[in-house]
Amino acid sequence: MGRLFALILAFGLALAQGPEAELREALLRTFGSGWGAYASLDQAVYLTPEGKEAEVLFTWTYADPGACRLRLEVAPSQEAPRAVLVYTPERQFLRTPEGQTLPLDDRLLLELLFTWQTGPLGVGFPYTRVEREGEVDLPDGGRALAYRVERREHRCLPKGVLEASPFVGRIYLQEGRVVGEGYFSPVLGAEALVLYRELREVDGVRYPVRLETWALVEGKGVPFARGVNLEFRAGPALGEELFR
Repeated sequence: MGRLFALILAFGLALAQGPEAELREALLRTFGSGWGAYASLDQAVYLTPEGKEAEVLFTWTYADPGACRLRLEVAPSQEAPRAVLVYTPERQFLRTPEGQTLPLDDRLLLELLFTWQTGPLGVGFPYTRVEREGEVDLPDGGRALAYRVERREHRCLPKGVLEASPFVGRIYLQEGRVVGEGYFSPVLGAEALVLYRELREVDGVRYPVRLETWALVEGKGVPFARGVNLEFRAGPALGEELFR
């Protein structure tokens, strides 16, 4: 009788928890709870629709979510001159490898804004709405529990941006851990699905070591890129000069 009561109680608590708490626990279980400033170097191999390698890009990321500061440096090799994208609430710009400073076009700005919504950077910001959608097929042949998520406010984004056009995405779980995230990519012009293949723990946080990006076209997954993390530092000092 006692065991039956405990089972019923546990089931009732699980139902009472709701999708918001379930997803929050899964995000913290996957990425950790100690996210502060970090710096990373990642390599992305972009693919043709047939899955053949087409281009390689390296990205240096300097992120400070506490101060809402983000700097991305992008180049085709580690030795090549880098394009620089900077985002703070006060300024957003692109600096070309030749040193010219330009405002971000709408597609790049939206893509940069979405960087704040997903993965490790998205963990620290709550969702306005979470809905459990049930099990779905992933393009790699696996299955996952899907959650539809929505944000209508975000302290790192300019006021009014999400009020006018809320962020809508999906998060995919397997065995209580996040294995992927999806959202509409302005650069792709299609739904992007990122699958996390491996994570590494550094100073209490877990960062994706390997990932795959798929474009979802007419419901079908098309391979877009493979990524690998080459360097990761948690808690570095990021001077203001990086964001000017």
